[in-house]
Amino acid sequence: MDGQRTDFGRLLRLQRAVKAVCERDLADARNRVASAEQSIRELQRALSGGNPVLDLFPDLVARRLENTMIEKADAERHAGEAGRKLLREKKKLEAIEERHAEQRATDARAGENAAQSETIDQRLARYLSASSKIGGLG
Repeated sequence: MDGQRTDFGRLLRLQRAVKAVCERDLADARNRVASAEQSIRELQRALSGGNPVLDLFPDLVARRLENTMIEKADAERHAGEAGRKLLREKKKLEAIEERHAEQRATDARAGENAAQSETIDQRLARYLSASSKIGGLG
């Protein structure tokens, strides 16, 4: 390692925010799909109902239906992309969480080793102090 420590806590917060944005994007795309499906159903129901006003503007209704179907296809494509992106971001988050846990474990072991080393140093210092006093008696 090059001496720099990665701040996995900060990375976790950032990655969670990215994941939340992706989740909102996916939810928005799914809502757009549902809305387009609802509009298509309503237009089809209106067309099959024999509405005399709609019979006056068949091109307008057909164009609206076509545009709504295009919107639905676009929303479905976007939902697929958003779902794939969300999956990638979740995997990144899992990797960062794993690395963060490893770093915390390593830090804990280093702390334990430092405490043990300090204890050994204190014992050695007492031993040397006691032996110098004993050596000075003779």
